[in-house]
Amino acid sequence: MFSKRILNILFIFNLTSFIISAPLTICDGCDHLSPRSPSPQIPSPSDDAACPNIGGTNEQFIDYNVMLKTNATNYDSVVKNHFEMLEKCLQKERYNVHELDFSSIKDNNVIFDFSVKGMIAGYTTKFTKSFVENYLSKLNDVAIVNENKVIEDPFENEFIKQAPLVRKAERPVAKMPNLDRIDQENYPLNLTYIYPDSAGAGVDVFVVDSGIFLEHEEFQGRQGKTVTEKTFCGDSLVDDDGHGTNVASIVGGKTLGVASNANIIGVKITGKDCPVNAQNIINGITYVMQQKANNPERKIVLNLSATSRDSAVGEVASKAVEAGIHFVVGAGNRNLDACGFFPGKIETVVTVASTKITPLPNQLDWASDFTNWEKCVTLFAPGEKVPVAGIKSASEITSESGTSLSAPHVSGAIALMLADGDYTPEQSKEGLLRIATKDKIQGLDFRPTANLLLRTRNAVI
Repeated sequence: MFSKRILNILFIFNLTSFIISAPLTICDGCDHLSPRSPSPQIPSPSDDAACPNIGGTNEQFIDYNVMLKTNATNYDSVVKNHFEMLEKCLQKERYNVHELDFSSIKDNNVIFDFSVKGMIAGYTTKFTKSFVENYLSKLNDVAIVNENKVIEDPFENEFIKQAPLVRKAERPVAKMPNLDRIDQENYPLNLTYIYPDSAGAGVDVFVVDSGIFLEHEEFQGRQGKTVTEKTFCGDSLVDDDGHGTNVASIVGGKTLGVASNANIIGVKITGKDCPVNAQNIINGITYVMQQKANNPERKIVLNLSATSRDSAVGEVASKAVEAGIHFVVGAGNRNLDACGFFPGKIETVVTVASTKITPLPNQLDWASDFTNWEKCVTLFAPGEKVPVAGIKSASEITSESGTSLSAPHVSGAIALMLADGDYTPEQSKEGLLRIATKDKIQGLDFRPTANLLLRTRNAVI
């Protein structure tokens, strides 16, 4: 329990902004969270001493993403104790982000709880830097605490605009070398995309991105459903960026998609007026985890194109795979080591790099100049001049480039597998590696990476 001496010290240093107008005498019971190595400089809340250096009224409050240490036996107690500390000592309201209408939040100085019971525990909220460094990061139940930074260019300038393609009444296979390439091992291309009759039916592919333009012809008349189910950008479900629509059309578009019967479910984490940050990526991933928790039998693939340097993103991705979610991410487009970015650095995630197909008559597969590479790359897939659905009209088909376009080819390929059998994420990854086309990719001499190109023809493990 806090003593009168503590209250006097707080008064002297004018720290009421941290307590959000509530006296620290309400913090009875906070003594269950003590630092790993208590010292006179960093006391626990139960100590009859000064609070840790949480900063004065002029110190800036910053958004932090916090991951808690939990396991099967301590999950409930850790979550209960930690959040009780936050709510009692900070007097902040806590919201479950998976159920929250973000447009209703007027004051963002709250606790955004992205926990999924039994799977992962964590939150985003505002703290001072000194409080995080001197106290929060030293608590026994805190695994990761990182500043929540806006990702200036989440898709890394990958839109290399090309001339629009002409929509034809029949499937323009000759205009889709990306699909033509992934169902066969060798050239020449046979102008046919072969896939199982199930075409991904019954599999839910969550596109964690900018939403989906649902009115596009590519999503009409499909056996699988196409919806944007959740947004973390106010109340807008509209894809005002186009990136999510591009990706979704490759996953399962009627004519452009790898798995045209799969269910495509949009989770919006970015948009025109909604810059993506680690918080939104984490929210998107944990939302999908919550759907898996609600129905463990669902066959779920998660496609993510954004990359981050926040280790919390990697931790969440790792937990998602543990939960049985087949997780696919673009490797990134900086011609750098893919291991420098999350979630691609996580071994259990399928990290996809980009290739291009050289023109006739001597068609070859080349690693894209922009693609990230190295040992964290699982395999390659076409990622240059890929035909995709646009958002300017219901019939627009354009072409784009980037590892964001490579990843959904693999998400679709996994959907083809799952439609015909029950496989764990480890098994689907092993299946991809086993049937991949080997040693065909040029341009890897100085970029040591597994020479494996996506192949879906057999589409079974």
